[in-house]
Amino acid sequence: MSVSLNVDEVGRIVLPKPVREALGITGRTRLKLEVVGDVAQLSRATTGAGPVKRRGRRLVFAGSLPDDWDSASAVKRMREQRLKQ
Repeated sequence: MSVSLNVDEVGRIVLPKPVREALGITGRTRLKLEVVGDVAQLSRATTGAGPVKRRGRRLVFAGSLPDDWDSASAVKRMREQRLKQ
């Protein structure tokens, strides 16, 4: 797929819907832009976070969890990290 894009006066571009759909881009998706020579390549950033969806005003993890996942331990770790800050 190849599309032409315009850059607005402050440097923003809008990705057309077919491009967003092809890459699985939704609101607040992190992207990676690589420039090699005079070519810019855009892809989804690979983070350990996994898929996230918005429910109301909250972002919620929507992927599958490991079989040994323990939510209580995860909450405890996050609280400890916050207290250290």
